Amino acid sequence: MQSPLTAVVILFGTALGVAWLMRAFRQPTILGFLAAGIVIGPHAFDLIHPDRIRFFAELGLVMLLFTVGLELSPAPLLRTGPRLVAATVLQMIATVAAVTVVLGAVWDIPWSAALLIGIAASPSSTAILLKHLEDRAETDTPAGSFAVATSLLQDIAVILFLTLLPLFAFSSDTSSGSAVLTRAGLALMGLVSATFLAWVIMPWIVRHVFRFGGRELMTLFAVLMACLGAWLAGEANWSWSLGACIAGLLLGQTDLRHQLHAEITPFRDASNALFFMSIGMLADLRLFVSHPVTFLLLIVGTLTVKTILATGAVLTVRWPLRPALIVGFGLCTISEFGYVLATEAGKSGLLSETLLASLVVVTAGTMLGGAMLLPITEPLAAFLTKAIFRSPRLDRAVSAGAGEHALSSHVIIVGYGINGQNLARVLRATGIPYLVIEMNRSNAHTARQDGGQVIVGDATRQTILSAAGLPNARALVACIADQWATRRIVAQTHSARPDLYILARTRYVSELDVLYRLGAGQVIPEEFETSIEIFAHVLKEFAVPDNVV
Repeated sequence: MQSPLTAVVILFGTALGVAWLMRAFRQPTILGFLAAGIVIGPHAFDLIHPDRIRFFAELGLVMLLFTVGLELSPAPLLRTGPRLVAATVLQMIATVAAVTVVLGAVWDIPWSAALLIGIAASPSSTAILLKHLEDRAETDTPAGSFAVATSLLQDIAVILFLTLLPLFAFSSDTSSGSAVLTRAGLALMGLVSATFLAWVIMPWIVRHVFRFGGRELMTLFAVLMACLGAWLAGEANWSWSLGACIAGLLLGQTDLRHQLHAEITPFRDASNALFFMSIGMLADLRLFVSHPVTFLLLIVGTLTVKTILATGAVLTVRWPLRPALIVGFGLCTISEFGYVLATEAGKSGLLSETLLASLVVVTAGTMLGGAMLLPITEPLAAFLTKAIFRSPRLDRAVSAGAGEHALSSHVIIVGYGINGQNLARVLRATGIPYLVIEMNRSNAHTARQDGGQVIVGDATRQTILSAAGLPNARALVACIADQWATRRIVAQTHSARPDLYILARTRYVSELDVLYRLGAGQVIPEEFETSIEIFAHVLKEFAVPDNVV
């Protein structure tokens, strides 16, 4: 019998080697973890004993979903408004309906099982999406923040559904309807009680635990809460990972949410490796090899359908096509919560072992495909947008709106965040005409209230720039946080108007050469400007003369 320590050494040793290799080739580490799990699993080299794989998967999920729970603070989700909720609901309902109909009608799977699989396939992997966006510093771009918020809302929906999972046991011969309703009601009451704890008891506990401070207290407390939530859930016959997620949700309502998240991040990275390698090991290659065409169709079909449905849902709430496509690609995978739901349904006898094993293979396949797809999302979305809007009739329709914004010698402000608002305020005070291009309708509404002319659209499109009066403009200022979109805006603007003064804001000094090469007349790197302000203030505190500073 393989010792637990041997399995741990093999797992984390492989994870370290794979992470190093993926970083060296600038590839997503999650892609390497999934592939490595398949290789060392029982269906390939069989380096890990099968009895230990599910334990490692559960343990990885506990820490992974605990950190997801910390992210589930309702405040930032509420700030995004009803459009986010509408897009999430549309996407989930459309995905559940599509998967249920295809599996029930084409593959002749029982409708109750098809519906469960549809619900499991509807959420998207928050871990893969967040890891990709954090690695590229794109979590606060419009498309990135919308995709993350949608994924988190999907997770909340699955948590609620997990509490009602016993209702699907109506078709079972072992329980009466009243007993099933009683269990479901008790589960829902437990969730309501947990929410009450978040509002009342948990802040009091946190305040007393941390009254003496210390990082070690925070780290130990975070790990304890994750494990305690998992243990209590296990005692109540719930999933370990669901209990850990609810524990994170409780702590997410306290003042120390961000600090706890920072302390648990190293454990999250380790749990990412543990979970995704476990998913790779659980994927039964024999199933895939025996029906390769079927599984390839299912994996590619799932990625395609989820992308189309998510893009359509975002377009329905009136987002431009390019960011809608970016959101759609970001939501194409099947979530770790889908895996949790499927395994719980399997334990309850609602899914057969064959269906569950097949779903694990498809889930691992969509995670592999999504990890490969996400790095090329931006250029792919730009290509598809250009191909779709290649019609001259569409371009004329967009350009026709330029008449109402007939300006000359004006400044085009792309993005109406803090930087855009401050610039607009100064331009109004000095009597310089300006026009705002803004994709976020809330920001666009603010710009109109401030008295500015506004075009709601994606400034990476040439027709939107033309509608903003680019041929007659005096300057263009890109104030957005999306570095890829900034590059495209600068390049297209310089191509159309080489004489135009273009000023771009960027976060990183590494973007300077790129933007200057694309045609920017001036680039303001925030990290460089901030460093100047910092050392200037420090030198002044030490009475260094201004001319030296």
